[in-house]
Amino acid sequence: MLLRRKLCVAVVIAAILFLMLASQSIQRRHFLPLSLSPPTIRAKPASRETVVEVTAPPADLTPDPPETPPPPITTQPESEGEEPVDNSQHDPRSCGCSDSCISDMGSSSWFSLRYDPKQQPILRDTNKNFDPDALRWWLGLQRSGNDQTLEEVMSKMFQVISPPTVDLRPLPSLCRSCAVVGNSGNLRQSGHGNLIDSHSSVIRCVYIHIQTQASLTPSLHLTHLIFFLLRMNKAVTRGFEKDVGNRTTHHFLYPESAVDVARGVSLVLLPFKLRDLEWLTSALSTGQIKMTYMRVKDRVKADKDKVLVVNPVFFKYVHDHWTEHHGRYPSTGMLAIMFALHTCDKVSVFGYGADKQGNWHHYWEENRYAGAFRKTGVHSADFETQVIHQLAKEGKISLHL
Repeated sequence: MLLRRKLCVAVVIAAILFLMLASQSIQRRHFLPLSLSPPTIRAKPASRETVVEVTAPPADLTPDPPETPPPPITTQPESEGEEPVDNSQHDPRSCGCSDSCISDMGSSSWFSLRYDPKQQPILRDTNKNFDPDALRWWLGLQRSGNDQTLEEVMSKMFQVISPPTVDLRPLPSLCRSCAVVGNSGNLRQSGHGNLIDSHSSVIRCVYIHIQTQASLTPSLHLTHLIFFLLRMNKAVTRGFEKDVGNRTTHHFLYPESAVDVARGVSLVLLPFKLRDLEWLTSALSTGQIKMTYMRVKDRVKADKDKVLVVNPVFFKYVHDHWTEHHGRYPSTGMLAIMFALHTCDKVSVFGYGADKQGNWHHYWEENRYAGAFRKTGVHSADFETQVIHQLAKEGKISLHL
């Protein structure tokens, strides 16, 4: 009897051992040990070189959650004599820059909600069907006092200037780096000259602020305006090359800020009214137009084959998507940055905002009335500054202050 009990216990123990060995064999067959299992991938924001820290981003501009970085790009070498293939719709990286491209979508939901790659920033002779709402809004910015249509004015203009042929599509074989250089006094003693000139294109914005504060007397207002116009007609780089560089690829202006443009430089007109397009045609031909809402330079020296005009519909796009109706319309500086975001692969911004003392003046002048230019009633400098800082935070521009 005792022997039978011992035999039963031995059978039970053997059965238990068999079951344990079978269970371990099944686990080894279907599951890897923890140390050999594939690591969990957590996406980290791409490293972005930004010169500024945004201490107080706008309340409605919320940062994006991290997203999985795009896989590396493999490109085939091009055969000699073949045209480069545009793989922007299939490649996660649409340009040839080593780190990132502005047109790469998905890295920032904040940017993706606002950026429209289908926008046409340059007015072309083939533009016929304008968005009627956008055109109506643009025509109401500054009254021109004539009965011509935009198409009629464009037809005459493109008889004087060459229709643009520039291709704005990003290409894997190119990395178009652009420096957008403003007027701010913070460029003084910045030492950014060589860095600015190292970019593929250098976009310079020259614009004036007309003092309209009630505290100024009419005589002071006139003196102040004449001072600006005299300064505007001087070279804005001469004597400041160490801080602002000396290369210019695109020179942004409008009739009231017009200057002669050197050969090889592209004059880019920012038209705020039909009269501005008429002025461009006249300034490069007959010189008949001498007035807009103020006296303007009646003739301008520029290469007619390199003249570009910003599309009026583009103004409305920037107003709706970027400045979000803060101010009556975007400033020249904001339009220049947005132009660069739609025509370049990498953008660096210099000379925007107030200097370290909070003055909003130009780097080439000593202007004790500078602080009054912060709020003009037409543009919202504060909101535009927030947008520019957010672009830097999202890694879409490098901001140098």
